[in-house]
Amino acid sequence: MPQRPTIRKPVPLTSPDPAQNGADPIMGGVNLPKFSADMQAEISPEAAPLWNFVLRNAKRITAAVVACVVLILAVAGWQWYAETQLEKSRSALGQALSIQDPARRVTALESYVKDAPSELIVAAELEIAAASVAVQNYDRAAEAYASVAAREGDSPLGFTARMNRAQVLMQGGKYAEARSEFQALVSKAPAQLASVMNQQAAEAAEAAGDKAGAIAAYEAAMNALPPTDSETAQFFRARIAQLKK
Repeated sequence: MPQRPTIRKPVPLTSPDPAQNGADPIMGGVNLPKFSADMQAEISPEAAPLWNFVLRNAKRITAAVVACVVLILAVAGWQWYAETQLEKSRSALGQALSIQDPARRVTALESYVKDAPSELIVAAELEIAAASVAVQNYDRAAEAYASVAAREGDSPLGFTARMNRAQVLMQGGKYAEARSEFQALVSKAPAQLASVMNQQAAEAAEAAGDKAGAIAAYEAAMNALPPTDSETAQFFRARIAQLKK
């Protein structure tokens, strides 16, 4: 006759199972009191304070670690979001630039700039300036170059934007304002461009009807020339002589 299986009384999870000698079933059968005692026995007296500190502050340490992980994930998520938005903005800028008609392209770019990220505003403003020159809207081009110059400061791109602004002011007939911009750029220009800036200031002054200012600027341009550039120096002397008549 087959032997009937023995039915054992169920043991609650919260109560230790005598058959497991204090082992915790939730912790994979590890006897926690014995494990802690063994660990303390293995720790040197010098390290005991640190171990006791870890035991007393286990919850705080765990919370700090979790907080660090959450922060890292949040930063990574924000970087992913920012890169995604920047890529979308680049795509929108490309669509605006693909418009063939300059006037419509300016309108599209002006709408784009309102919500554009700072990394792309300078590129958009430069395109607005170029398209505005194409439709002879020199005031709008000057505004766009001024915006770039304000953002770029004394960088090479900022200097170039100011120089382009002065040139479109000349094209728009604002000679006095252009002369002031060229004169301001002389002190910031590299040595090899000082003569050019003074020449531009002279031409703007001459167009504005300021002969004395034009003569002074041509003389400054001539003095800034390298000694070997006798041909350009001769041209400046001729301009000065004509203005003095």
